[in-house]
This record gives sequence, structure tokens and C-alpha cells, in this order.
Amino acid sequence: MIGFAEITIQEGEEVMRKTLLVIPIAVLLISGIAVGQSHAPGKKFENQYLTMTILPGWAAELSADQKLSIIRGKYLLAINPIFTHATSSATFEQVAVGPSVEAVTSKLDDPSDTYKCALWPPEKMIVNRSMSLGNLYTAAAKSEVGCTFPASGQSVWFGSSFNGEGPERAYTITLMYDTTDVNRLPRKNSPELRHIFHDVVAMLKTLGLKPPILITKVDPQSASPGATVTIYGNGFNLPNFNIAVSFSDFPNNFMPAPIIAADGKSLTFQVPASITTMSCKAGSIDVKGWCIPAPADHINVNDCPQKSDGATNFCGVPMPPATYEISVTAEGSGIYSNPLPFTLAEPKPSPVSIVLTYPNYLVSAGDTITVRGSGFTATGNTVKIGSAVSQDLSSADSKTITFTAPASLGDSFIRGIRTYKASVSNASGESNSITFDYR
Repeated sequence: MIGFAEITIQEGEEVMRKTLLVIPIAVLLISGIAVGQSHAPGKKFENQYLTMTILPGWAAELSADQKLSIIRGKYLLAINPIFTHATSSATFEQVAVGPSVEAVTSKLDDPSDTYKCALWPPEKMIVNRSMSLGNLYTAAAKSEVGCTFPASGQSVWFGSSFNGEGPERAYTITLMYDTTDVNRLPRKNSPELRHIFHDVVAMLKTLGLKPPILITKVDPQSASPGATVTIYGNGFNLPNFNIAVSFSDFPNNFMPAPIIAADGKSLTFQVPASITTMSCKAGSIDVKGWCIPAPADHINVNDCPQKSDGATNFCGVPMPPATYEISVTAEGSGIYSNPLPFTLAEPKPSPVSIVLTYPNYLVSAGDTITVRGSGFTATGNTVKIGSAVSQDLSSADSKTITFTAPASLGDSFIRGIRTYKASVSNASGESNSITFDYR
């Protein structure tokens, strides 16, 4: 199956983002539909990502990455409800690949100059309020810039892109023509081409796109740090993506990968116990990653301090109890679910606790680490970072421990990077945990 270029509009942005992505079609059996077999003509096609009526004469095929290809002869209408962004500045790269495009643009020095071989701006056919079709044709006046045209001199159609917005976060709809012979490209305004456009518009008017990831329930709706929580919904087994749970106030907070059910309708994650904050200049405090002026009544005893040379420091602190919005995301794609509220409850009281650890990010073995909290004993304190242990540490004021970071050891809190849980224990008990990250 041919590859093709695509265009997307990111929901919520005012400016259209044009993108280029080539995705091969694979063979798979999904949702009871055999890929490679024709879908019943004139019947409703539906899976967890979209619904659409397929007209007589068109055949539907489904790829492993959930792209729907609707084919009639040499025409291919491709609908990709799950799109990974690959940004581009070229305004016409949506037709930069595919046999018909390559046949016309084979002499171009730069493939991103595809627009040189097409009429711009294209004529448009409105499908509905959120979708339009740009009819792309060769323009004979451009024959001297490396474009190949039919011997007949007739204007021909060689590629067309749809774009739209909807409840999903990002998707693409593209119409392409499969030929390497420019003399066999459909002629502009030919009965055949008018019929194809009529069919495509009719089918797209029946298109209903669904959110790729949807969450319906969080259970329990309130839990303490470290508890296991289940999220219900669908799309959690999105093909080819790593799925993550995100707190809207702390989207970059360290969290281990969730455990996803085989049917993709539920996942479990561990409620984070800490967040990483940064130091700010005097008179400012870090609030959700931004340094803002400190309130007049602010007490700075547990603020993240700057490094001795004035450079930015990173500190670990307990995650504040509050009600947050959480969502499920496909990392690196721009695709995310609807948010639902979740309340982080107060942690259980402990005779030993940590309120601040620094530095806790990009630490090297041998760095001096400071832990602030309560319940530390004069001697006999133990700091555990992953499986590494620093023993018999002292605290002169029962509120501060200073020690040398040991070499990283044990299983990482997050697979692929050296991130661990750090805690303090002594004869009185064990503290809460703070995330600790090594270079």
C-alpha cells in the first residue's frame, strides 16, 4: 500500500499545523474486521475510533495502527484517527509523497517544494462546517520549475488533502491517487473525478470520530500518596504508544508506567508521593513550575534553596493534598483523554517525615544531599535511595540530615532512567518517600 503525506489541525489552536508523516499499511484482524477484506458496501463501518458509511464500489481496509483505508480503483481515502505530530514549515507538504505526487515532482531538487507543481491556493469543496477538500491540480505555468506534466497538456489531479477538527485531539483525512504515470492521472473536471469527489464528500458527511482515549471513572476518587488507583475507560491500549497518567498541575512529575488491562478498558497507577520543585531568586517562590512573587506572610523555611553559586537547584517535596484533574495521555503524540477529578488525601501521620530534599534531580554519586523534616534522631538515622543505603547518619537538631549521595543501586522507580524512592528511617519508624533522580 502506498505511503502518503497528511495534514492535521490540533484542537484548541488557532493556527493550522501542517505535518508530514508516512505510515505503512499492515495486515491484522481487529474488532472482528479482517484487514484486506472488503467491508460490506453501503454499510456502516465502526470501531472504537470512528464510524462511517462506506458507499457501494468502495472497499475498506484497516491497518495495525488503526488507519482506515477506503479504496476504489486507484483512489485511496485514508482516515487516521490517531496522529503523531511531525511538524513542518512547508505549506504544501501534505502532498509530498505517494506515487502520483512523486511522478509529478520527480525532478524537484527539494521534495518539500511540492507546492511548486500544484495550483495554490487549491479550489475547495466544503464537506461540512469543520471539513473541506482542496482539489489539487497541476498548473502548466509551473512546468519550468522541475514539474512533470502529461503529454496532452491537460490539467490533471494528483493529490488532495482534507482537514478538520472534532472531539479527538488530532487526526488526518487524506485522498490520494495511486499511479506513477502522469499520463494516466485523472483529468480536471472529468466525469470520473467529479464522481469520486461526490462519493468522498458523501462518505465524509457520515464520518463520526471518537476520542482515541476516554476515561469514565476513577476508583477510588480519593486516596493517599502511594495508594493504587484504577482508571476505567477505553483506548488505554492505543497501538504504538506509551500510555501515561498525568496530573494537570504537575504534567512532568515522575510517575511509573501504569499497568494496563489486556482489553484497554482499565489501568492502575500508583499515586505519587512527591513532586520536584525548583529554586527561585529571593522574594519569589515556585508555584507549579513558575517563580512568582512570594506573599507577604510567606514563611520560606522549606523553600527550595538556590545552589551556593546562585544556580537553580531542584528539590523534592511531598505532593500537596488537594483535588487535581488527572488524564491519560499517549506520550509524544499530543493525544490525551478528557480530565476527571481526583483528590489526594492527607498522608497517614508518621513519627518520621520528610518535607524537603535537595538536590533530588540529576544527582551524581558523591554530591552532598540535605534532608529536612521531623522525627530524626541524634544518631542512627538511615537514608535509603532505591536499594542503596546510607547508615548511622546524625541530626543535631532532629530536623536536618546531611549526607553524601551513594552510587545508584537497585530497580529504578521508572523504567529506563535512574529514578528511585528516597526515605529516612530510625528507631521511631520510616518516613514518607521522595523521588530521587541520578544523572
